[in-house]
Amino acid sequence: ALLVLQAVTVALGALPLYALARRKQLSPWAALALAAAYLLHPSIQAANWLEFHPVTLVPTFLMAAFYFLVAGRTGWYALFAVLAASCKEEIALLVFMLGLYAALALRPGARWARLGAVTMALSVLWAFIAVFFIQNAFAAGNIHWNRYGYLGDSPLEMVRALITRPDLVIAQLRAAEAGRYLAQLLLPVAFVSLLAPEVLALALPSLAINLLADFAPMHQVYELIYAAPIIPFVMIAAVYGAARIGRRLARYRPSAPLLRGLATHIAPVAVLVAALASSFLYGYVPWGGNYRHFTISDHDRRAAAVIAQIPADAKVSAQDRLNPHVSGRETIYIFPRIEDADTVFIDVTGPAWPQHPSDVRATVDQLMQDGFGVAAAGDGYLLLRRDAPQQELPPSFYTAWQRPDHAPAQPRQVDFTGKLRLIDFSVTNDEHGEVVIRLYWQALAPLDEDLRFYVALQDRDGETLYDTHYYPPPAVLWYPTSRWEPGQTVLVQTLPWTLDADQFALLLGVYAGENGWTEGGRLPVSRIEPSLPLLEHGSLVRLGGFSRSGKANWIPFHPAETAPAQRIDVRFGNAIVLEGVTLPETTAQPGGELTATFHWSARQPPDADYTAFAHLLDAVGVKAAQLDWQPRDAIGPLPTSAWQAGQSVLDTETLTLPADLAPGDYRLIAGMYHWQDGMRLPAQGEAVEPGDVAVVATIRVE
Repeated sequence: ALLVLQAVTVALGALPLYALARRKQLSPWAALALAAAYLLHPSIQAANWLEFHPVTLVPTFLMAAFYFLVAGRTGWYALFAVLAASCKEEIALLVFMLGLYAALALRPGARWARLGAVTMALSVLWAFIAVFFIQNAFAAGNIHWNRYGYLGDSPLEMVRALITRPDLVIAQLRAAEAGRYLAQLLLPVAFVSLLAPEVLALALPSLAINLLADFAPMHQVYELIYAAPIIPFVMIAAVYGAARIGRRLARYRPSAPLLRGLATHIAPVAVLVAALASSFLYGYVPWGGNYRHFTISDHDRRAAAVIAQIPADAKVSAQDRLNPHVSGRETIYIFPRIEDADTVFIDVTGPAWPQHPSDVRATVDQLMQDGFGVAAAGDGYLLLRRDAPQQELPPSFYTAWQRPDHAPAQPRQVDFTGKLRLIDFSVTNDEHGEVVIRLYWQALAPLDEDLRFYVALQDRDGETLYDTHYYPPPAVLWYPTSRWEPGQTVLVQTLPWTLDADQFALLLGVYAGENGWTEGGRLPVSRIEPSLPLLEHGSLVRLGGFSRSGKANWIPFHPAETAPAQRIDVRFGNAIVLEGVTLPETTAQPGGELTATFHWSARQPPDADYTAFAHLLDAVGVKAAQLDWQPRDAIGPLPTSAWQAGQSVLDTETLTLPADLAPGDYRLIAGMYHWQDGMRLPAQGEAVEPGDVAVVATIRVE
């Protein structure tokens, strides 16, 4: 009911905006375009999408209050001003700005001065009572003061710092990317709001509250609720700006009716186009960039059987995403807040906000010691009741990770010392656009130890984008390998992770002991079918590379196998061959970059990790630039010890040239050496020169 009320109230905000546009003598079509732009604004859609929050109702109330203010209908103005101020404590400051506008910008006269003064006085009084009395009486104070703690320890010190420490303010505005924030607010209205700065300035209190907080979510425009109170003034200013453009263009009085129509509609059309484009890129409607298609899984449906066992009069503590499904009770908390709750309802299979997954396990163990028992459990859902006698988790609890009917999409075998076998995996995004790795395992024999899984995502340079050291898969905590039956298929799924990169390499390892990955507890890979690169002495398997496809999918990609533009065929040692090189350009500029793709191959598996090097030599053999690196392919680092017989490795590298490099012809040479002692591998071939190097190209520096 609250969600429907919220959506309807938000939608009704288009009415006062339309009425205001008509009052500013814009045509019905122009007014309709501006009203549609409000509904299309990604910030409005985000606020409406993100659960129920009273502050989401504020844009409608403020736009209605502003319209009735300028229309001179004081009673309706007062009603909507009160409604707006009742939604959140700081909204009274925006109502204060309406009073200031009434006193300074509306028609001169004692009536408007009195109305403005009364509005400002009552707004300040209400804000003071709400923040310093009501919150202290019922919520032990405002829990958000710490977001401004860098300014001081008390509200008075914070105000003093705002006045006397502009360096702190400037630093915070930079950290919050204030320019980007304002641009995102104004982009959906084609920046037309800037033509009415006196109206846009009414949003200053909320702008300051958001941008001066050192809480990063408050700096988001298109994702959360914090920008919602600013949007009404962005839209009202857009109406005023469009009207001013229309009046300015109308002064030229074009003779043709078509030109007169264009002159009065150019700004509303620009706003509507910008709103449509912004909604397409960042909106939450089906065509929008932030649209999420949610599905109801079998796991979701199984919650109903557990929920049905919660008594109507129970005092419940439930995780945030389960909380709405057990609401309607007199007492309900968000887990892990327990207080006087006699029932705890959690789902341990996924994210555990606001706790770390390991802390959830620790909290449950503590509750069991403090008198709670298992009242019901199923498919990863856990219902605890005070004084329930059952202390063991029933078999039905573990079905969340058991996959007896799973048919591998691409059958494979990766065995770790004859104990565990990976039979399948997948990479996907969840409904929130976060990457999830699903690994399907089988125990090859009964296990008497609880093994752990290392999953890492790396970029092409070998930098770790995400790994499971800090966020272990929930299966490790709740369904350890010591409980697995041999031959049973078990799903081990990583927690969702926001990944900014568009490409990564997926790495996998298994280890024993909490710190076994770094302290010698790794299990070596004993068998792989089909063949995959093994890294770090055979303890880490590279499952493949993945690139983003659209907004919701990841697709595997494989390094290209192309012939070199220039063949060389130089052998280094007994195993490594440099078949050739491909250079997009054989000319370069001082201070520029030289890109080359080295086509390596292995006659047999190399016996160690060797380092490649490339030098740029001038006419007399003096080194002008150099690059040393560990070989890699398009997916990521691929040390020579991981190469298989007959494998080709296309290794693209970039050599930065000195800014003072003299023009002329230079030779590009390459080779291999052992990084521990610097000894170069002996080179054999027609392009070999003394020093065990291969001449791969001639470069012209201009």
